Amino acid sequence: MFFSRLRKITALKPIRIEIYQKAFTHRSSNLKDGDGNSINFERLEFLGDSMLSIVISAFLFEKFPVAKEGTLTKYRAKIVSRENLNNIGEKLGLVELLDTEVKINLGKNIHGNLLEALIGAVFIDRGYIKCKLFILDKIVRHYVSLEKLQHSILSYKGLLLEWGQKNKKTVQFKTEKDTGLDPENNYTTGIYIDKTLIIKAREISKKKSEEKAARRAYYSMKIQSKNL
Repeated sequence: MFFSRLRKITALKPIRIEIYQKAFTHRSSNLKDGDGNSINFERLEFLGDSMLSIVISAFLFEKFPVAKEGTLTKYRAKIVSRENLNNIGEKLGLVELLDTEVKINLGKNIHGNLLEALIGAVFIDRGYIKCKLFILDKIVRHYVSLEKLQHSILSYKGLLLEWGQKNKKTVQFKTEKDTGLDPENNYTTGIYIDKTLIIKAREISKKKSEEKAARRAYYSMKIQSKNL
């Protein structure tokens, strides 16, 4: 069942079976090879991350022949963002290929991690060309919308800071630990424009709190991309 599902996902026939088994082995399994080295997907994840970046960069370079370097970088960042890879990995059902014993409490990022590990495994097993085709045919074609890509926002915080620079406004993010009644939201971020508080937001991490506050500010101030 493992390899029938794997072949359906990749449309490739595995040659080195052990590579794919490793791509879906979590470190919590505590498996070791004959030399005592850990067996898990993390090294393949590292390789897949690099391979994905190369293929996506080449794809964007050809797809947008007149786009500037900064624009291509933003597009690539949107495609390979952790949130996007998590969504793709989840839709592919990759976590179901893990041992049932290690599926509990692995966090949202497991989906994207497994996707990168699978890409690394395909590269090792079938080489660059087959891996490139897998990424373009099974990931980009099905899960990347070029129209949405051009209009989606990767970071509201980045946009707000950019808006401040271009409009000669001082934008400050002040984030503090929150010990309020809601145990799920432990950070509060206030955004100040020229030392005036304009919005606040609470979230479970400093990064999420700042991004949530920036998103609220972006829409409440009716900032548009054309103004950046």
